[in-house]
Amino acid sequence: MGESLEAQARGFADNISDLLNKTVTHGIRVSALRDAKGRGIIGAGISQKRSVSLPIPIAPSGGKAVVYLYLLHSYELDPEGVYLTMTKSTMSLYTSQEMKDDQLIVGIDYTRNPGNQFPGAHLHVFGRRDDLDTIYLGSTRKARQLRDLHLPVGGKRFRPTLEDIVEFMVTEEMVVPKPGWEEVVQEHRDRWEALQLKAAVRRNPQDAAAALRADGWMVSAPQ
Repeated sequence: MGESLEAQARGFADNISDLLNKTVTHGIRVSALRDAKGRGIIGAGISQKRSVSLPIPIAPSGGKAVVYLYLLHSYELDPEGVYLTMTKSTMSLYTSQEMKDDQLIVGIDYTRNPGNQFPGAHLHVFGRRDDLDTIYLGSTRKARQLRDLHLPVGGKRFRPTLEDIVEFMVTEEMVVPKPGWEEVVQEHRDRWEALQLKAAVRRNPQDAAAALRADGWMVSAPQ
């Protein structure tokens, strides 16, 4: 018998806190709970009455933050009713805790079952362009900005992760990381990739078995 959904969600939230506090924050606590409508959510500063996460200041040394991280995940059990799965996810970087559109650096959104034509996993950036309307063939918008575009990023299984955002902040010199941040990011990335690999194998057992047989493994189908 595996862990309950809530235990898995708390573990996921604890991993987020561990990653952030060992790399670019200090004392941040990310929680998992059910909001007033019964939805499973993971974020910072959330409660049953507050289902919107608070922006996380990125200032590990106690100085003034110049980058703010917003993250919020919605979760439930997978179709088999066994493993934690994300139904929606938002991870964004802003230059202010007000989180206005023109303060967006990058935003990565994911919806497991999108209700429109846009890819479930996609990326947004803010910028100034004057020519986007000239290449818009649709009829539902009067105008659009760079922020409105949805750049596909990896699909359900291989979408960008929080580890990627931490690495982005550090390598682009937006923040001063804690010593050993590279090892922490790699440890958490390895953990995430292992989980995704297991999920991919569960969804594609015949392909997984074929790959193992090609490497000399003895693999047989369950009875």
